Amino acid sequence: MRKGISYAYAVRLLGQESKLAKVLAGTLVGAVPGLSLLDVKDEAVRLAGEATGRLRDRVTGLNRYDRTARLEAAQAVLVVAAFFEALDELSLPFDARELRLDRDEQAAVAGSDAGRGSFVHTLMTIEPAGLRAGHSYAEMLDSIDAYYRKLAVELIGFVSGLAVRDRLDATEWERAKTAIEEELPEAARRKYEELHRRLALDVPEFALWQDMISRHRADTGLAELEALLTHVAAQTRTPEHRHMLSRAHRAVLDRPIAQSGEVPPGMRMPTLVEAYVNPDFRLAEHDEQADPSAEWWWDQEPSDDIAGFLARYFTSPEATRMPLVVLGQPGAGKSVLTKILAGRLPDGDYLPVRVPLREVPADGTIQEQIEAAIRDATGEHLSWPELTRSADGALPVVMLDGLDELLQATGIHRSDYLTRVVEFQRREAELGRPAVVLVTTRTAVADRMRFPPGCLTIRLGAFREDQVRRWLAVWNVANQEYFTAQGLKPLPPETALAHGELASQPLLLLMLALYDADANALQRGETGLSQAELYERLLTRFARREVDKHQPGLPDAQAAQAVELELRTLAVAAFAMFNRGRQWVTTKSLNRDLTALLPAQTVQTTSFQAPLSRADRVIGKFFFVHQASAERDGAKLQTYEFLHATFGEYLVARMTRDVLHGMVVRETAAAADPFFAPPQPDDGLLNALLSFALLTERQPTVEFLRDLLRALDREPTVDLLVRLLHAAETRTDQSYAGYRPGRNTFITRCAHYTANLVVLASLVADGITADRLFPGDRHPVRSWPHLTSLWYARLSGEAFESLVRHFRVERISQHGDRNLIVRYIGHAAYRRVGGFEPGWDEDGPLPGSHTLDMVHFLGDRELDGLALSAEPTIMVADLRSAAQLFGYREEAVEHLADAWRLTAGMRETIEAIVTDLRSEYRNDPERVAAAFRRATGSELPAEVTGGAVVEAGRSEGGDPGRNDATGRG
Repeated sequence: MRKGISYAYAVRLLGQESKLAKVLAGTLVGAVPGLSLLDVKDEAVRLAGEATGRLRDRVTGLNRYDRTARLEAAQAVLVVAAFFEALDELSLPFDARELRLDRDEQAAVAGSDAGRGSFVHTLMTIEPAGLRAGHSYAEMLDSIDAYYRKLAVELIGFVSGLAVRDRLDATEWERAKTAIEEELPEAARRKYEELHRRLALDVPEFALWQDMISRHRADTGLAELEALLTHVAAQTRTPEHRHMLSRAHRAVLDRPIAQSGEVPPGMRMPTLVEAYVNPDFRLAEHDEQADPSAEWWWDQEPSDDIAGFLARYFTSPEATRMPLVVLGQPGAGKSVLTKILAGRLPDGDYLPVRVPLREVPADGTIQEQIEAAIRDATGEHLSWPELTRSADGALPVVMLDGLDELLQATGIHRSDYLTRVVEFQRREAELGRPAVVLVTTRTAVADRMRFPPGCLTIRLGAFREDQVRRWLAVWNVANQEYFTAQGLKPLPPETALAHGELASQPLLLLMLALYDADANALQRGETGLSQAELYERLLTRFARREVDKHQPGLPDAQAAQAVELELRTLAVAAFAMFNRGRQWVTTKSLNRDLTALLPAQTVQTTSFQAPLSRADRVIGKFFFVHQASAERDGAKLQTYEFLHATFGEYLVARMTRDVLHGMVVRETAAAADPFFAPPQPDDGLLNALLSFALLTERQPTVEFLRDLLRALDREPTVDLLVRLLHAAETRTDQSYAGYRPGRNTFITRCAHYTANLVVLASLVADGITADRLFPGDRHPVRSWPHLTSLWYARLSGEAFESLVRHFRVERISQHGDRNLIVRYIGHAAYRRVGGFEPGWDEDGPLPGSHTLDMVHFLGDRELDGLALSAEPTIMVADLRSAAQLFGYREEAVEHLADAWRLTAGMRETIEAIVTDLRSEYRNDPERVAAAFRRATGSELPAEVTGGAVVEAGRSEGGDPGRNDATGRG
């Protein structure tokens, strides 16, 4: 927890000087005659009394920053005053005013004795954080209680060094220690709560922190935040004129939530302030073990009171010392939150400065980025110092929106960005220009940033069911006239909620609503609609809308082709991300991929402006594709990503299905012509798409493929895939040589391609056997490890693990021959079907020391582990074979003795198992015998049940638990 301010500094902020604090802190030269520890109490209580009686008058008219600083000082004084008031009233075997420090004791306190960990140090530094937005009032009380308990323990050590301790006998000293350690902290906490309640009656910030303000909860538009901050600011000065930045941001609230070009004619978009549903959020404080990009780190319960949290944050001292980081998925509403905040912060107390990082120089300093945003928002060249002077005391709130876009679009390594924000805030506070800073970024890239210790972080949550209903209520009311005019029904919440995650994020919910607004398409198709079918209809409908908008009047056949081209282009973007192992792709990379896979004519333009790239023209116009932008060296850099990853995963599966279907159709047509031999499969495009990444690395893609591949003709498709598998190593096709999303070598591409072909064959065939994969092979099971060893050697560890995680190899016997089947298992746990079958070629040698030499030569750590475990068994068999060559000679005995030595570990393991079974058998013979029978199909051995061997041991007076055959228990 963050440390609070020092006692001496708090006193100065309240307009006083503390000679006592200076003495205790060792900063005042010379001793104060007869200094009593309770003199601190008199001073603190006096200041606390002034705070509770006149603090409201003292902070009235102050600007937000100075007012917060005075309140933090009052909080610190209250903590100290409560402790000493309770100490003064405590029943002790001495008068607390006897705790006086003579000249020598004052010198000791001012010296090394007052170092870190001492009573004086703890007292003067006021450890509890106090007004901390990340903690409730109850949690603040708990931290103060812990502080009081620590202070009490250290007070005992402090008193033990004073003269008063010398006149107390052992009984009196024990009673004093018990009272200080056990009674004092509880009494001090009650005193603090009483003082805090009195302050809360007069000072609205204290009432806010104690949750004593009467609130009218509003679930949309953050209206309650504005009401709370306006109530808190009621005693401050009201500006004569609203600042131009505040006016600009306030105007944004009444703009529609989507661009007019994205909606059908006649439809009304709700405004931002109407449609914004206050999100749930999770709150955490960054520490050494923190990992904000990981799900496990956010294990706390979500809160639905973001207005209350932000109100506490904006009135807390920490707001100007460290940034608040807002995390969320694409489409979760991070940017919209900054727009709503910028419009809601009350004038006079706050001056909002929203900085879209996609629109400012990515390589600029934070100050340069702020100044660029001010210029874009107001049209004026206003420096940051000029802006703060024009704020007339209002506290600037800088919202740096889209740090992930800056990192993603430019590729610049800015892991220190948040540290620079802290340095910026520190400098500005020292110069008298304090500022609050918020930074928004995507959750997935949080691991690329270095968070300052103690930094507060919130993660915006997905919509709950009631929030989906609330959003749709606004949507349906706003478009009631449109629905009536078009003969449509409003979108029922149940219909949207049936589509799970697509309804849980604001932008995706808007996409569903727009889709249904076109002839109620969602409502008419919801019954029995698979996820793949829903995605097909969604994407096709939006592509058709774009075609009708930009190419009106096309005949149906041409319009269908144009729609397919739109979807194919989107699929190329999806593959661009998939094959690069990312959820996004740069404009440059995407244009290069489009040129290689979908050649098109150069666009002619008569404008003086540079023509839009294909990525901008085709991909950028779909609002479910998020564009991340940044500016560097005067050039605009962009990346693209789908608002939900499954859009891209579906498109990858769809294009794979279509390319494979086209190949089968062409082969089938060629085979029907009796005058020509069937051509070699033209797999240039399929190889280009599937030789850079493994399909199983995106498990939803495999799920989509399982649905989509059912439409293909099974037998010719599997036959084609098998022939492609066997031709992969010798293929020479270079038809798509320009497509290079990665730097894979030929052999690595071959590994990816063959693995993907087997994945597809298994999905099409609903499980494919080795004899089908390797037709004509006398021993097809032996060919399987040759293929998998290629994958193991050339695929990344993560890729190979994804293959094992989602596909199972079952060992089976078919028509008396060994076989195996490769089967998709989805999310099920891998279960070994069929045992291991160690064996060797009939003509080859038995496993021996040479086998171990070969494994050692390979140098594979996992094989080393297996070899180490198998070494005793292999060497024993080798030694027995060698012993047979010598008959009864001494060399044979030496070999067998070595074999006995190597089996020691196995014999000890067997003996330990027998001992454990014997113990279990004594406790419950029937249960153990039945369990052993189920597991092994045989009865318990005599060594366990106490048969002849055990009986013999007993007759000789031996230990009944000893196995006389071994001499061991």
